[in-house]
Amino acid sequence: MKMKYIAVAILFFGLVGIAGALVPPPPANQLLGIYDTTVKNFNETICRGCHTSGLPDRHHILTGPPTYEYGCQDCHPTLPGGGILIDRNCIACHNGSAFYGDPGTIAGKPHHNTTQARNLSCEFCHGSVIDNTNDGHYIPTYAQSLVTPKTSFKEKNATTGKKWGGCQACHEPGAIGPGVPLTIVANVDSHHSEVVNVTQGLSCLACHNTTSGAINIRSCEQCHGVKSLHNIQYNYNGTKGVLGYGHLGANWDCNGCHAWYVAGSAPLDAEKVPAFGSLTPARFEAGKAAVITLTGSNFVQSGYSTVLVVQGTSYTPATLTDTSLTVNIPALAAGIYETKVMVGTSSSKLTSLTVYTKATILKATLSSGTISITGSGFGTIPSVNPQNYVTIKKPDGTTYYSDSITSWSGSHIKAKSTGAAIGDTVTVTRADGTGSASKTISKR
Repeated sequence: MKMKYIAVAILFFGLVGIAGALVPPPPANQLLGIYDTTVKNFNETICRGCHTSGLPDRHHILTGPPTYEYGCQDCHPTLPGGGILIDRNCIACHNGSAFYGDPGTIAGKPHHNTTQARNLSCEFCHGSVIDNTNDGHYIPTYAQSLVTPKTSFKEKNATTGKKWGGCQACHEPGAIGPGVPLTIVANVDSHHSEVVNVTQGLSCLACHNTTSGAINIRSCEQCHGVKSLHNIQYNYNGTKGVLGYGHLGANWDCNGCHAWYVAGSAPLDAEKVPAFGSLTPARFEAGKAAVITLTGSNFVQSGYSTVLVVQGTSYTPATLTDTSLTVNIPALAAGIYETKVMVGTSSSKLTSLTVYTKATILKATLSSGTISITGSGFGTIPSVNPQNYVTIKKPDGTTYYSDSITSWSGSHIKAKSTGAAIGDTVTVTRADGTGSASKTISKR
């Protein structure tokens, strides 16, 4: 009898090896949710996949009310010989370096230092590619068995190196995600990089029963529930049945997680996660209606309605296909609006839409070291370093701040500048960071 079990085991592992050799999977497609890596491995292109607009706007707000976290020169230091540094590299500050300290620091952990992350409201940013902890989603209570996925893998093909029976079947550490030039990191690294303490990042106890205890798939299912796992498929209509592109397609997708088991239809089948691609325009003027276009996939699903949600308000698309939609947006107040696509109860990852107030300079004149600026949309005077919100640019490109502000209203500004000259360009930036305007200085 013992020899019979050994023979069966040998046969099974032989079949696993053959199957793995025939259908080597690609890494998990990275066009849903947020890319599977650590913050320190990101680059500006990847950051802009979610932060599609408003990067200067969002940061400039930090230099004025209500936060006053930074002064202008914290981000734009004066360069040798004059001028200021303009650096658009997100990773220069958001480099993921503050993994194990500095409570409250936003530079190291700009995402998991948010209120939503601390409350384990994962879906807020990631969309329905993941679940919120304690939202009542289904987590199996039966004991783990041979078909239950492991947090790593059960078996590895000796020839191809491909792994079966767990997360690493698709999330292979060291693999390169399709269409995105970034290396996928091990699950333990991508999760532990966000663990520091309760004031920054996640607590160890969010996943582990004890600080040193082992973890199993039931702990993972607090955020990666059965429904969300079984309904992840980028471009479902175009990639159904294509190996490695989701958890609903060919048998490999089932075996990749469950190993011993060839499934029929996936349980808890529901609406597929809508994938957000691009938003155009990502910025438009306050007080004016706009028509915006979104591209992506899984926008049309039978039996489910599709809406665009902008800061909690739902808009029905004017046009809709599976890969694009257009929406008529009414006039909005200036600000940065959290935006996502929802199909039924399933949502895409979060992106941003910026509505700005247009500043306009009609005339800028110089007399006795004072620049008189007339126009509209200047907003209120900045409460901290107002002189830094009026900059002067020389014809050779050298840029510097004004010396002081004599007066500031929504339509008229007087700024002192001993170095300004006729022919220079003056720029006014609104204190709320939502707009700026420039004009060549002329003689009064």
